[in-house]
Amino acid sequence: MFSVLAGKVAVVVGASSGIGEATMALLAEHETNVVGMARNADRLEKAVAAIGRNTCGVPCDATDPDQVRSAFRTVRERFGRVDMLFNVLGAARATTIADATDEDISTVIGTNLLAPVYTTRSAVPLLQAAGGGDIVNVSSEVTIDLFPYLTLYGTAKAGLEMFTKAMTKELKAAGIRVTLFVSGRTKTNFSMPMTPQRRAEAQAAWDADGCMRRVAGATQMRPEEVAESMVFAVTRPRGQMIDVVQVRSFS
Repeated sequence: MFSVLAGKVAVVVGASSGIGEATMALLAEHETNVVGMARNADRLEKAVAAIGRNTCGVPCDATDPDQVRSAFRTVRERFGRVDMLFNVLGAARATTIADATDEDISTVIGTNLLAPVYTTRSAVPLLQAAGGGDIVNVSSEVTIDLFPYLTLYGTAKAGLEMFTKAMTKELKAAGIRVTLFVSGRTKTNFSMPMTPQRRAEAQAAWDADGCMRRVAGATQMRPEEVAESMVFAVTRPRGQMIDVVQVRSFS
């Protein structure tokens, strides 16, 4: 199944840990040339070094359009094309709107919505140079049952889902498939810094609302399991596409 990945070029944005790092490792294992992008250069370097073969890192804060353009110029210079783009990055802040800071808003909306828009814009010409390809955008079950204190995150991911639907139509003529991947709870170091007081407030609100029981499942998936489900979508024959993949814990 994964043999079709050999020799292709993939860009993984949000590659320094978790699902992104696991996606890089899986692709590299199957002889894909992988470019990992992440804002934390040190963590990205360690992730690339741990994987070794077929993998390189390009530090990039994907919320900055100039850095995105520069990173994709590097990809063009090295490979001349892109066959797959995985937008795996994500960040959240647990806050009410009344308490949200400017930094909370810019980080959450920038990371979860603007960054995939910027990377898609830069990747499209390289996907066209390859004669078509795949884009996978990673969303969250928070769009299905919005958690209290995660309004910013849910709003940004809902925007990403609409953007994905729009790109499915816009890029079809170019032979570019666009898949939405909705991930359940996964064991990662997901970026959601909270003070102990805010964590207690948010947890109490989640418990009272029951959203964790309804949506998230009792256990966390391993990043490797999630990556395998996500990469499956890009291995389909070119005459077939998977619009939406939703993966969650069964227990």
